[in-house]
Amino acid sequence: MTAKILLASLLVTVIVGLSSGSIQGYICPHSRTKFIEIAHRTLRVQNEDSSNIYFGASIYKQLNEPVPQELKKTSCESLKKLFKPDLNIEGVFYALEAQKLLACDGKLPVDSLAKKALDVLSDEKSSLANLHYAGEVQILSGQQISNPSKLSQLTQSQLKADDSILSLGHALHLAALLGNSGKFITERIEDIVVQVDEVDGKLLQWEGGLSTTSLIITGLLKFPAGNSLNQIQADKLANYLLSRVTVQTPKGVFALVDAATALSTSKLSPVSISIAGSNSVKLDSPNLRIQVSDIFGKALKPAPSPVAAQSATRIADDVVVLAKQPLSPGTKETEFVLPLKLEPGFYKILLNMGSHSTTVNARVLGPVEVKSFEIGLSDADGSAATKLEKVSYPNKLAKRLQGDSGQNLLVKFSLSRQVHQAFVRLSVGKKEIIFVAGQEPNNQYKVEADLGQELPISDTFSIELIIGDSVITNPFRWNVGEIEVKITNAPASSSPKLVRGLKPEIEHMFRKPEKRPAKFVSLLFTALTAAPFLVLLVLWGKIGVNFSNFSVKAVPFHLGFGGILGLFALFWLKLDMFTTCAWLIPVGGFTFFAGHKFLSHVAKGKKPEK
Repeated sequence: MTAKILLASLLVTVIVGLSSGSIQGYICPHSRTKFIEIAHRTLRVQNEDSSNIYFGASIYKQLNEPVPQELKKTSCESLKKLFKPDLNIEGVFYALEAQKLLACDGKLPVDSLAKKALDVLSDEKSSLANLHYAGEVQILSGQQISNPSKLSQLTQSQLKADDSILSLGHALHLAALLGNSGKFITERIEDIVVQVDEVDGKLLQWEGGLSTTSLIITGLLKFPAGNSLNQIQADKLANYLLSRVTVQTPKGVFALVDAATALSTSKLSPVSISIAGSNSVKLDSPNLRIQVSDIFGKALKPAPSPVAAQSATRIADDVVVLAKQPLSPGTKETEFVLPLKLEPGFYKILLNMGSHSTTVNARVLGPVEVKSFEIGLSDADGSAATKLEKVSYPNKLAKRLQGDSGQNLLVKFSLSRQVHQAFVRLSVGKKEIIFVAGQEPNNQYKVEADLGQELPISDTFSIELIIGDSVITNPFRWNVGEIEVKITNAPASSSPKLVRGLKPEIEHMFRKPEKRPAKFVSLLFTALTAAPFLVLLVLWGKIGVNFSNFSVKAVPFHLGFGGILGLFALFWLKLDMFTTCAWLIPVGGFTFFAGHKFLSHVAKGKKPEK
């Protein structure tokens, strides 16, 4: 057995080394429907930008869906209104391409368009994007690009000034229009590819997001002889496109579908290997359905061969349980069937489809049966032999068990297979206690409970066996019977009642007060605290207090000042800052005006009479 496992593992390693990866997933029918809806909404309205019409029409084209006649009419009318002499070269390209895709009646002024494109191609200050669009416009106008060698030199000159990834993308498409004069771009392909960013080892994208990545992919695939991409890179780029299927804008959907179409029609077409439907199978219906398709969910041409499961490994113990099992064709052209006649559990399956391989996780479900069940009572001190009564599932005990605090409840049962959740539940009313069954060899389980320690009251309890697991099809709760328990010094409770009324008084234990100082010491410190005030009174007595100049007009000021001092005292004792400030504003304002009035009165009284 060990030799077989080692041989299977070696075989898997060799096959993985010789095979390419795959993508797990594809543009499903739901995503296709969403893309068509976005294109429909884009073409339904009167567009003020020719690019939106181009994006909407291209989405229909790439998905092989016809554009509805009413949308064609609306879009063609919009194109005629949008075309103006001052339209930039990018807008001209979108308008011409959209008119071609929609097969609009009437013609745009081709001669003026070609002249506009020629002016852009002749301008040494034109950006690479404008050069690209101008070249496309000339081709759409039915003309050949004039002097491609000169345009090639201009493109290389612009790349020296701006070699950003976006400019390189436009240069790829422009070079593809120049024929032999565009071969210079093959020297930059390696530089373009090395700038791709890898995410989590699974995705590849270029800086700039979906639009830039799509521009680069479609440009690179126009130079298949340049060995621009390998299969692994193409698969990771496809995974990035699949991660963006939630895009909502017409430009984003166009970029995604355009890049996916370019990949699917190239020799590097990614292969999608995924589970069709649920990854769970049952013992009575063990067929696991596998879908093999391109990124759009279409059948591969030619069909992959061989199609086989190279290995299936049980995840629980990492044991190889299946090796090199061929898959049979399913009901659909893209579907293959793998029968998993295995024990219930979780499995990791390595699939090989021609030169592509991937790993999927599957789950096999099956029923569980109670082979035997025994229950009884034993003395806690082991003085007497234990008698166990056999019960067949789903029957119940013939009579109620009688137990006391000096006995143990013993339950033994065996199942047809191992489970992760096996419990014995004792319950009465809303009270319950659950015991976890300990596992023993050969799928045997055992529960031994000390009634005196585990049960708080004397009562009649229901006994229930609970079996559950993530890989069984028939989890169940089996009411085995009842047990009447008499617990020494425990209250009997036939039915738990809710006691209402006063709760017992809670008595708190406070810490004993610490020993206070002597009375003489306390009086001494009180006198010392009051000493400054006494000194003040003595000094006033010696100096003399002159009340003759006291004016009634000073009373408001002194009242306000006293109020402020009182407010500070209250703040120290119980008020918070916000309450104190709220009172301080009116009291302080009153004190300020009263003081100002009183000082004005004093100053006026001190002026000498003329």
